Amino acid sequence: MREASCPQCRGAARLVSNPYYGAGLAVHRDLLVCQECGYSGFAENDQEAVEEAAVAEPEGVLRRLLRALRGGGG
Repeated sequence: MREASCPQCRGAARLVSNPYYGAGLAVHRDLLVCQECGYSGFAENDQEAVEEAAVAEPEGVLRRLLRALRGGGG
């Protein structure tokens, strides 16, 4: 567990891993939870995390056609 400061009261806040990170539209790796005022929200991502969360290129048409011809579904 890492420490940060709360954007509202500047008190001590915890950075907790976002359990939904990487699933669907969840792009924030950490959640910020203030221990003094109770604020909770998304923590800013590191630049590395943003690059890691980038969407992979879609599969090419030729590769999909070859997979279909081989009988390898979904």
